[in-house]
Amino acid sequence: MNIAMFSDTYVPQKNGVATALKLYKESMQKMGHRVYMFVPKLGIDSKRHEDDVFEFPAFKFTAEKDHRIALPISTDIFKANKLDLDVIHSHSPFSMGIAADLVAKALDLPYVGTHHTMYEYYRHYVPFIFRPSLKQAQKLIRNWCIKLDKVIAPTKDIKDVLVQYGVPAEHIAVIPTGIDTYSFDGPVLWDIRKEYSIGEEEKILLFVGRLAEEKNIVFLIKMFSKLIKQTDQKYKFVIVGDGPEREKLEELSIELDLHDSIIFTGGQPREKVIDAYKQSDLFVFASYTETQGLVVLEAMAACTPVVALGKMGVRDLLSQKDAGGIMIDELNENEFIDSIIKLTQNKELYEKYSEKACNFVRNNYSINVTGQKIVEVYSQAIRGIN
Repeated sequence: MNIAMFSDTYVPQKNGVATALKLYKESMQKMGHRVYMFVPKLGIDSKRHEDDVFEFPAFKFTAEKDHRIALPISTDIFKANKLDLDVIHSHSPFSMGIAADLVAKALDLPYVGTHHTMYEYYRHYVPFIFRPSLKQAQKLIRNWCIKLDKVIAPTKDIKDVLVQYGVPAEHIAVIPTGIDTYSFDGPVLWDIRKEYSIGEEEKILLFVGRLAEEKNIVFLIKMFSKLIKQTDQKYKFVIVGDGPEREKLEELSIELDLHDSIIFTGGQPREKVIDAYKQSDLFVFASYTETQGLVVLEAMAACTPVVALGKMGVRDLLSQKDAGGIMIDELNENEFIDSIIKLTQNKELYEKYSEKACNFVRNNYSINVTGQKIVEVYSQAIRGIN
């Protein structure tokens, strides 16, 4: 099968969708398929040196410097006609999604899309004069989904949201984004305790992700400030990632006298991120916009238990039996603190959750398993099966 994927983000950009697409490309190629990527160009002097990747002219998004907006028309779009494609898979309703739509219609190909992001919660990044209302954003998502032959939602909760927007339930397949569990089996090469002078007696709390408003990191920092005042156990809070909120978050940590307890590593290559997961004692997460919560799954793939806010896709994960984490129903500092203390100061309980975390991800969220499910959706779309 020849597959064309269109996305507004791709490696080496550091985010969950970019990483997932790279993993799916590799996984599907191992199955014997060929995957072509149509993505925004990184910059004038920058080019991805990877087979079967077509780049479109793009410019930086003013509100998010790491994100690029592609112009959906490029000479590369005409190359699609020569690839003997079987299916188009769009990963965005926006710029590259428009290109995907054009190609699918021009070549009369089956058209699949994955709803990765709750775009309505990211409207604050759009300049006010162009910013859609909540209802307009929801309508845009609905209209995009209905144009597709099949919509892939990463969790049942996201499927339910799309149904509320007016997308027919039978139009949606629930397939979680998979994790490359094999990447978590190697030895640790990045010693974060050594690099950041973290004592062996100190417990490491970890956050990984974009440093952005919707990730709710301000809440985690304030919660951490209360935590270290309530217990004799020593903790360090390691924050891996970069984004528009970094300066604000660093200023907050200084204001709360946490500059010696919170470590901002900046964005890191994936192999270092995996090492951070594996060396941490606990992963903490309070985002309220996640379609799935890939970083939560990655932490558990490293056998690191999770304490997280149970909203959207994260709720769908942690509400399952034997998931390796504690879910907090609403934002509550005391509940987060109690759960952190409960896990990090009870060795037997901690080991139980750690084992659950490993097994939960490896048994249910392997990239090979979920990749095969997506290929089956392609087959159904090709055969015209709803």
